[in-house]
Amino acid sequence: MVCDSVIVPKSDGNMRISVELVELNKNVMRELHLLTKAEYSLNLMAGAKIVSKLNANSGFWQIPLDKKSSYLTTFITPFGRFRFQRLPFGIASAPEHFQRRMCQMLEGIPGTICNMDDILIWGSAQEEHDQRLTEVCNK
Repeated sequence: MVCDSVIVPKSDGNMRISVELVELNKNVMRELHLLTKAEYSLNLMAGAKIVSKLNANSGFWQIPLDKKSSYLTTFITPFGRFRFQRLPFGIASAPEHFQRRMCQMLEGIPGTICNMDDILIWGSAQEEHDQRLTEVCNK
């Protein structure tokens, strides 16, 4: 399978390659991993005095694809064929897979919760917050 691609201008003047993954997505097996509801997050944060929010910029790209999956993402451009070696945006199961990985990474660290690429870290005092923030950043 080879996917088509299109070059799309971004608002900052740069270009983005967009890959048409429609056919691939018809065959992707979705995994069930629910997103955290805002009400649940707010209840967990009761008593928080200091809160930080981190954003995992281009977070999907932190997840490597195995070789077989990588070949399924092959796309063609005027410059030749290419394939993703990291999880690209546009694959139907990417959000659930990414959310599960983020939750696994934060497991066991109190005062943390993630919703997609946003990580909330809180504490009832500066020292507690900073210790948790350091632990997350060291992951």
